[in-house]
Parts: sequence; C-alpha cells; structure tokens
Amino acid sequence: MRYVKIISVFIIILTFAGCSVKEYYFPMSELTNGKVYKYECKSEPTKTQYWKLTADLKNQILTTEAYESDFRQYELFKEKITDKGTEVIEFISYFKNEKGIIFPVKNTPKDVDVFRWKKKESYKYSSENQYDSNTKMIFSKEREYIGKVKINILGKEYEAAKFKGSYKTVIENSTEKFEYTQYSYYAKGIGLAKMEKEYSDGKKETLELTEIMTIDEWNKRQ
Repeated sequence: MRYVKIISVFIIILTFAGCSVKEYYFPMSELTNGKVYKYECKSEPTKTQYWKLTADLKNQILTTEAYESDFRQYELFKEKITDKGTEVIEFISYFKNEKGIIFPVKNTPKDVDVFRWKKKESYKYSSENQYDSNTKMIFSKEREYIGKVKINILGKEYEAAKFKGSYKTVIENSTEKFEYTQYSYYAKGIGLAKMEKEYSDGKKETLELTEIMTIDEWNKRQ
C-alpha cells in the first residue's frame, strides 16, 4: 500500500508538471544584466522590433523596453512573476505627435494576466489610457494555448509552446478599432521566439527572433 501511495503522488506531480509551460517563458536568471532580443520582419524591415529585457530576481519583476526598427522606444512593460504566471504592473506607451515630439501615455491595467503557467486556461490582460483630453483608448489581449511544436530559431531546432492571441484596440465613443490575431511561439530556454500576425484585411507578417544581444552590443548598435 505504501508503494501505491508513492506511485500515486509521483503520477500527480508529473501530471501537474506536464500542465505547465513556465519553462518556455523568458529565462529570468539569464536576464539579470539585461539582453536585447531582435525580432526581425524580413518581408517588411520597418516592422522589425527590439525588446530590451531586464530581470529583477529579488522582486521577481521582468521589465521590457520595446523599440521600433529605428530604435525609437514605443513601450515600457513591467510584469510581476507569481506562482500562477505573470501579471502586468506597469504599462507605458510612447507616441510621436505631429511635431515629432515623443510623449509617454500611461496605460491603466484592468485585467492583468500576461502569461499563465497552466496551459489549459485561457486568459487576458487589458488596459485603458487617456491619449488626450478627447481620446480614450482601450486595449485587450486574450490568449489560449494551442500545443507543442518544433521551430527553427537562431540556427537550431527548439521545442516551443504555441499560443493564439486576439488583440483589439478600441477608441471610445467612435467606430474606430484595430484588431488582429497573433500566433506566438515560446521556445524552451529562450522565451518568445516568433510572432505570426494576421490582420482583419487579410495581411500577414512574421517577426522572428534572429539575434540576442548583450547591453554593450545594443548600446553600440544605436
């Protein structure tokens, strides 16, 4: 009977371990000094992005500073790592006005789930911002787990967790909205490695991780 109990506990542990995709998320321990991921859009180079990722292990916070292909920052995003996944704690967008001046806009989180460890649960995060005195923008992203796949990134084959996300931005009190579907691939030991975007007008684009830089390399690149 004692061995039956031990085997039962072992099976339960394996079952719960198999339901988690935590090991596919960004490796916090490797990001304490910061790294920059280049997501290249080969079909349209101006859509290429750079994500500067920095991990604070003491406070379990991951900070992402996102840049356009011309190195203009367009977003700052902070996540708190929890036992269930990650939750957004700060979200700032950077816009350029008609005079070319960059200004920050704070997004207020409403739903906070960015990434969940349990793969069977769908989840979402959403936010609101006051772009100006007359414009309120509402953003939401809903995500669900699709399955495990093999992808080739950085010259190697990796096992990846694939997700489907529905993105929507709405301008309050107007008919304006922007929607698209994104398939995201998280490679084990790397984190986000590939994004496939499908827009409502039928247009498609792919951003793929083609380079991981140190902060010194990033500073020399700009």
